[in-house]
Amino acid sequence: MSDARKRLLAILSEVAPTLAAELWTVRDVRELPRATREAICDALGHEAARRGLDADEAPTDYGRELDGLITALGLDEA
Repeated sequence: MSDARKRLLAILSEVAPTLAAELWTVRDVRELPRATREAICDALGHEAARRGLDADEAPTDYGRELDGLITALGLDEA
């Protein structure tokens, strides 16, 4: 299990359990349908807005981690 997949499962288990269950069924997040990866991206974006910014609205370490996980979804690839 990749580190990105482990972190995604941990975060999604709290913020979007249904998506975590879908991720659990594949070995790599990029095996999921694009619509599911987009839903994960939305959930991570909401989590970043909720807990990933400091008082000055600059990304925290957690916010940067979420950004990396969003990149790992591979949505910007053709």
